[in-house]
Amino acid sequence: MDKLETFHNLVNMAAIDNKFTDEEVEFLARRANQWNISNDEFETALAGISEGHLEVTIPESYENRVLLLKEMIRMMAIDGELAEMEKRMCAHASGKMDFTTQQFGQILDEVIAEA
Repeated sequence: MDKLETFHNLVNMAAIDNKFTDEEVEFLARRANQWNISNDEFETALAGISEGHLEVTIPESYENRVLLLKEMIRMMAIDGELAEMEKRMCAHASGKMDFTTQQFGQILDEVIAEA
């Protein structure tokens, strides 16, 4: 999975509760900068939200699934509010990625340890 697809997934995660907090916008801006995502690509990701496209693209490789899930967890927690829709989307994506509850817990622990 390339960085642009991951970025689109993060934008969808941020939008699932129908609002963008300042912290979420800052997080997305940092990722866009780190991953060399242009302003046009950023705007395209946001335009997809207004058209109602809120889906997560699941990576094929295990390593990319772990990376995506970690980024989704970071996005979910960045504003200090764990919205129910965000939690559901993260749990649903985790299930679609074939992670067990134990694997999800381990990945969550890794993200917390990195913070």
